[in-house]
Amino acid sequence: MHTILSPSDARQPMSTSASQADGDRVAATSPTRILVVDDEPLIADTIVQILNRNGFIAQAVYGGREAIDCARLTNPELILSDVLMPHIDGVEAAIAIQKFLPDTRIVLFSGQAATVEILARARTRGYHFELLAKPLHPTQLIKHLHQDSEAGK
Repeated sequence: MHTILSPSDARQPMSTSASQADGDRVAATSPTRILVVDDEPLIADTIVQILNRNGFIAQAVYGGREAIDCARLTNPELILSDVLMPHIDGVEAAIAIQKFLPDTRIVLFSGQAATVEILARARTRGYHFELLAKPLHPTQLIKHLHQDSEAGK
């Protein structure tokens, strides 16, 4: 099961709410929207469930082409993608997405040694992505995403 974001759910500006106690305006931020990409549906759907239970709004897709198409429609703030996938790998999908969503944070994950070479090729083209090793421990994943999103605010 995965959450579906509609185009109208695209990034919303920070909202404010009034404090009833003292009338001060308090800034409230909406949860980070994350697109999870993995050609193994069980992995993608499990990560989505973990993220949604930890305060994120996550959606799963199962391939590079689907990730590109979905990112155009939903404008996620963060993409968490496997690297090695058939047809369009995670790095090529990330490069394509960064061309139309340059401010979207992209975190790649992989358990394969070949990933280093793929990322090196991306760096020579001017693209730099974060890399997490599989298997992803849920606690470490959440900690990593929260730490880096807090630092960017």
